[in-house]
Amino acid sequence: MNKLILIANLTKTLESWNEKLDSIATEYMDSPWFGALIVIVLFAFGCWAISYLTKK
Repeated sequence: MNKLILIANLTKTLESWNEKLDSIATEYMDSPWFGALIVIVLFAFGCWAISYLTKK
């Protein structure tokens, strides 16, 4: 029973985050420069994470 309550609360939390992120995305993603900046930041973070996690 506790798992069902936890899943229901998690679902509500994810829905609220989705609404917030959607409002932010519609506000700022109209600019191609902001979209390009997000792609560059994600690419740099991905490169850093791969190099950091593959060290022996």
